[in-house]
Amino acid sequence: MNERKISLGSGSHIAAIQLPIAYTPEQAAAATGRSRSRIFKAIKDKELTARKDGKATILEDNELRRWVRTLPAVGRETASA
Repeated sequence: MNERKISLGSGSHIAAIQLPIAYTPEQAAAATGRSRSRIFKAIKDKELTARKDGKATILEDNELRRWVRTLPAVGRETASA
């Protein structure tokens, strides 16, 4: 299950929020901070794997995360996961 637990202010109350497992290209753009055009370019250039459901294009959460991690890092060096 893909969920994130967050604290709701002071105290020990924690809520679990269900996160999507797949996104439309528009949602993927919003989630990654990239444009819809950049998402489609990444698919076309085979940087990003999409799936089709009829005419609909969807992108899996873990694939978006993998793609973002492959983008060049700038600034301080990052630790490998």
